[in-house]
Amino acid sequence: MKSITVTLKRVFNKGHLCFELPNNLVDKEGIKQILSYCRDKKNDYISVTLTPPRRPRSTGDRSQNHHLNGHIMQICAETGNDYETVKAAVKMIACESFGYPYTEFHGVIVPQGESKASTEECAYLIEASHLLAADLGIILKEE
Repeated sequence: MKSITVTLKRVFNKGHLCFELPNNLVDKEGIKQILSYCRDKKNDYISVTLTPPRRPRSTGDRSQNHHLNGHIMQICAETGNDYETVKAAVKMIACESFGYPYTEFHGVIVPQGESKASTEECAYLIEASHLLAADLGIILKEE
């Protein structure tokens, strides 16, 4: 049985641990499937891990996302490679050097998309772009 990770809002109900259901239909269906499975096969017991929600990376002008994409564009300009190729290289360096999240598909590492990155994970990508530029002898402009 698969697992699901969702961010839920806690609702006060004295003596009970309660959460609002997410608005996302995919998340709702995933929760429903797991709860149904646990009801039928696990005597209605479930395993719960509580963690603080992850802060998403910042976007817009002067954001982490802007910083990362600016570095990728500078590396593209210096090397002649396309954006997707450089971005893939940066993500692989981040996986290898900083533990950036990834999944495996038939033994191939598939780095997490940066749209799902937390602020900490986006910092790993920025640092990985610095490492790649240094390896290539490129001096990045911090804009």
